[in-house]
Amino acid sequence: MGSDTVQDTTDNTTHNADTMTDQTHHSQTGEEERHFEFRLEDDADPEEVEHIYGYVPGGYHPVALGDRLGDGGRFRVVHKLGFGGYATVWLCHDGVGKKWRAVKIMAAKASTPECADLRALDLFAGMDPDVLAANHIQLALDTFWLDGPNGRHLCFVLPLLGPKLTHVFQYYGHIPELIKDICFRLVEALEFIHSRGLCHGDFRTDNILFRLADGVDEWDEDAMMELLEQPRLVRVERVDGSERGDAEPGVPAYLVERADIVYGEGACSSDIAVIDFGVSYRNMQHPAEKGTGIPLPYAAPEEVFEQGQLLGFPTDIWALGVTIAKLRCGFAPFADEEYDDFLAGLGKMECVMGPIPNPLRTVWKEWNGVFVNCQDENGETRDDRSWEDEAVFATVNAKEQARVEQSRRREGRPGNYLHYRMHHFGMMSIDQGEADTMAAQAASDPRRLPPYDWRRPPLEYGEKIQYTMDKAEIDQMFNLFSMMFRWNPEQRATLDQIANHEWFGGRSRRRPEAPLPLSQLATSNNSKRARSPSPGGPGKKPKCNAEEEINRQDDTTAAARREDGTGGLGLGGPAAAASYSYVARIMTGVRVGAGWMTKKLTWCVGTIGKVVSGIFECLRWRPWRLSRRAAK
Repeated sequence: MGSDTVQDTTDNTTHNADTMTDQTHHSQTGEEERHFEFRLEDDADPEEVEHIYGYVPGGYHPVALGDRLGDGGRFRVVHKLGFGGYATVWLCHDGVGKKWRAVKIMAAKASTPECADLRALDLFAGMDPDVLAANHIQLALDTFWLDGPNGRHLCFVLPLLGPKLTHVFQYYGHIPELIKDICFRLVEALEFIHSRGLCHGDFRTDNILFRLADGVDEWDEDAMMELLEQPRLVRVERVDGSERGDAEPGVPAYLVERADIVYGEGACSSDIAVIDFGVSYRNMQHPAEKGTGIPLPYAAPEEVFEQGQLLGFPTDIWALGVTIAKLRCGFAPFADEEYDDFLAGLGKMECVMGPIPNPLRTVWKEWNGVFVNCQDENGETRDDRSWEDEAVFATVNAKEQARVEQSRRREGRPGNYLHYRMHHFGMMSIDQGEADTMAAQAASDPRRLPPYDWRRPPLEYGEKIQYTMDKAEIDQMFNLFSMMFRWNPEQRATLDQIANHEWFGGRSRRRPEAPLPLSQLATSNNSKRARSPSPGGPGKKPKCNAEEEINRQDDTTAAARREDGTGGLGLGGPAAAASYSYVARIMTGVRVGAGWMTKKLTWCVGTIGKVVSGIFECLRWRPWRLSRRAAK
């Protein structure tokens, strides 16, 4: 239907969404035997409901439609929005605020101070929710506790959000300005996150949702059910077929299939909300693990090679680049999302960026026993094992790729793998008539996702649009990607460079600047000077050149990124995090004001000194002048 689960934030609570269910199943023999007494009815779709084995002490809270949650039964349960290994999410109507909300009920065992959602609230403590929303960040609005037969559960109240960005290209890839708007909001969101001294750590389409259009969260229940369709229930039965008694309150009588809000309903705005800060960390204060566990398609080389000490802002920049490629080009450049192939992913990285450099090459060699490039020119395995020698050892497929690139260039085609692939068409999920109508609607109302008839029968292959970007845009995007995808994290483009890249068409000039941490103020000022009008004429922006831009700012960027994100002031904790941007602005103002006052004071003192000196000179020579006048 063109979208994923509406509020499937629970799948993003952890990278191993089913871990809790699996751990419960294998570690609690008594409960395991108890749960084999229950099963779902025969025609149930296991992909649309949570695992029944999760309803154990320490697991899910059993919820029925019509239940009331929160203080005074404020939130009435109407539908299910999503589930994961650690939580279920329910559509509820807020009897006080009179709005639709998503209530996320954590499993009892996951309801701890280390819960990712609580951690996210700490990271942005003290921030006005409206400020977060304006910067495309979404956190819980409120929390409460719920006691039930399976334990005590922490609950989070969130606004009702739309679908993930996962399938945007299939429906909106033919509207480049809409995609650019969405991608620019991603840059703004990441810029705001980094301005707090934080790295997201899991920046990808699954963790970015569309917001609903204005007023949708205030619809009446009939309108909301028309949008989501009526809940479909899956009956929970005893394995032996006997009637259920009242002795199993921890197991619900039925499960509810999750609801979908699809792109085509016309209920979504083009604004976005970044969620899931469960693996976020402060810049240069690396995670305890060697990486964050971000899926391979979005993983930077330092993630792939488990070089945790290299993680930081540039690691998010890499993930941003992959996300932009997914939204605009319809593919992840380095790995397939369904078939994560470590070897193929590295091979594609080499196709784009050249051979793996040291120290990553050394790590690769140790991991894989030097089995790469062990073939000769004819594809036969080398008998002399000379390929084990460091001088012969190169990379996964660098020699073959060089041959392919040369062949492509001889044919007048782009040599680089990524540049070449962007010239291929992408298969969309709409026909030409729908595409034309949607493009016109997007032009007239760019703040709303254009609707389409998602209820119609699926299109045949020949009816679908085969969309290809024009050559000028491909060249711009390749230039942008060449700045973002670099083996060395310190050589990747900054967010300021990305926001001002020509592919975004001047969007950066139409936005307020995000506050920066103290450690990045110098880098920001350098970037602003770089955007001054070029000698070619007033207001003319020089053409972006990836190599020149990167090399010009390497020194300042590297220096800034060696900071700990607090400007060396030792700031830390939620309170300090909440005051980052304000401290930066105040300190900048103080420095600028002090500098201005010092210059003015120096000028005034100098002027006064000259005046006083002149007066003394006049007094000194006055008698001499009078004596001369008397003599005359």
